[in-house]
Amino acid sequence: MKKFLQILLTIGISFTTQSVLSISAQAGIELKPNLAQSPTQNSKVKQFTFDFKNTYDYATCLDIILLAYEKRSVELEKAFKNDCANNVLQTFGNTLSKDVALGLVESANLYATEKLATPLYPSLGLRRRIAINLGYVYPTDKKNPDILKYINPES
Repeated sequence: MKKFLQILLTIGISFTTQSVLSISAQAGIELKPNLAQSPTQNSKVKQFTFDFKNTYDYATCLDIILLAYEKRSVELEKAFKNDCANNVLQTFGNTLSKDVALGLVESANLYATEKLATPLYPSLGLRRRIAINLGYVYPTDKKNPDILKYINPES
């Protein structure tokens, strides 16, 4: 009985591993290895173009940028990915340096507020996560003490 249980556990573990790999392959998801230290990433940030058209897609893209920066690979694997998010992962890989993540957030904000006919803004919760993780404060939050306390802990 003990040996039978060990065999079932072994089969279950290998089945689970195989299932995760096959699900990723079936979904067409191919996460690139860590390119965070690549010297060309900063130039890629400048050339990267965003394509979101609504707040939901903007938020999805920002969430993927944050997850990749935070190196939360399990959540990154499970997260919904739109075209913008897939483009970020295909261009920069599944881990981002702080400089690259910050550059992408700033570039996304510029696109969302100046390039679209109707400006888009992320939710307060997402802006808070960005302030905490990257130290970036959106122009709408320059006087918001709830956001500023995360980048100026003494205030």
